[in-house]
Amino acid sequence: MSTGDLHNGLGIVRGDVFSIRRTVNKLPSSRTIAEAWLTLKAAIADADGSATWQKIITSSDVVGTGMIEDTGADGSGVLRFDVTAANTTAMTAGVAYFYDIQIRLDNNTILTLESGTTSATAQVTIDS
Repeated sequence: MSTGDLHNGLGIVRGDVFSIRRTVNKLPSSRTIAEAWLTLKAAIADADGSATWQKIITSSDVVGTGMIEDTGADGSGVLRFDVTAANTTAMTAGVAYFYDIQIRLDNNTILTLESGTTSATAQVTIDS
């Protein structure tokens, strides 16, 4: 597990729309990624049902959610989480949020790939 920067150092601005991609290396031999989660919470102890937002992806592309672009049969997989304007505007500017990225392998092993904190800044351009 690594502690990371959710948006690659760019910072999150309320109202922004972007994708978060992660490459998963060194998958166990003959295992593939079946499901993945990106969870963002105001309090680390909050249940997932109370998360500010959560993305659950599979190998099927879902608009506004994302997909597992490569399940990792060759030992390396690719995840894409699509973050929407509704997600980023649900964040309060200047508040720290906890996040993690987890995967479930085809044998039901669950691994946390990354965790950390992030925040959003207020948007300047607002569509009326």
